[in-house]
Amino acid sequence: MMGKLACALMVMMMAIAGGGCQKASDVESTRQLPKLPPPPEVALPQTLRIAVEVDGHPAPAIDRARLARTKPDFQDLERRAWRLTTLLPEAARPGAVAEVTGDQNVTLLLRQSTDAKAPLPVLTESRRGGIVAAMVAPSDPFPAYHGQGRRLSRPGDPLPRVGGVTRIRVYLAR
Repeated sequence: MMGKLACALMVMMMAIAGGGCQKASDVESTRQLPKLPPPPEVALPQTLRIAVEVDGHPAPAIDRARLARTKPDFQDLERRAWRLTTLLPEAARPGAVAEVTGDQNVTLLLRQSTDAKAPLPVLTESRRGGIVAAMVAPSDPFPAYHGQGRRLSRPGDPLPRVGGVTRIRVYLAR
């Protein structure tokens, strides 16, 4: 009886061991390289062009040259950010809404608050050379949120953002 049990266990172990093996080629095809850190200095692409529409009429686009000649409202060693109202004064009108469209046709509605401490809409240059539309706190426009959250139960950045901005539409909300 003991021999049959030992034999059955041995057969089960061999089946488990044999079924769990993979070819080296299978493992190689599923591996992914980690995303490399951003370079020390990043320039905006020459082809950067964000189409702008104000109250249903085309307006001058936001491009690399326009951002280069406009002083950023917020800046640190690695990033720059411009208030949406700096680039598009029409967005400062009472009741104005900025509809920002980015990657994969994601659209985010941004509104300018009258409270000076409330988050405000900005266009910010990412560390990888892209443009991101976001709501940021004026007291901390570049929050340190990477590496926080998950198992430590610390929140990440709770404010909305959309990357790869391609279009901004400003209009008065009804």
